[in-house]
Amino acid sequence: MGAVMSVAWSPTGTEFTTGSYDKTIRIFPTRAGRSREIYHTKRMQRVFTINYTADNKYILSGSDDFNIRLWKARASEKIGQLSTREETSMSYRKALIKKYRYTPEVKKIHTARKVPGLIRKMTKVTVIQKESRNRKQANRAKYDKKGTDQ
Repeated sequence: MGAVMSVAWSPTGTEFTTGSYDKTIRIFPTRAGRSREIYHTKRMQRVFTINYTADNKYILSGSDDFNIRLWKARASEKIGQLSTREETSMSYRKALIKKYRYTPEVKKIHTARKVPGLIRKMTKVTVIQKESRNRKQANRAKYDKKGTDQ
């Protein structure tokens, strides 16, 4: 995971977005401990600036490759006018998710996020490095010869 380079609050104040050095954009609800959405592309470089549009429907990001990208704030929402059938279907799906969100299967599907392979690999390396530092520190404390001249 890379350093966060930019943070932007949504106009509603219910969530915030981060742009990171690891080439990702993450959307966090204010009361949740994990991100709701993760955006990334293979071509996108490090994200240095991020902001919401005034209507809270889109997120603008500026990256190291001098591009400005436009992202939907809610990836699953359709752009444009919904028919009555689509509105009914979407509200029914949301009601089902709300009703069954605590069952293990639905919770797993609802909270699953696709993280890029590079970021997954960097996270594994970071965990290994942290374990190595802790093990080295423990060995130093365990085998330290206090009081002897070296």
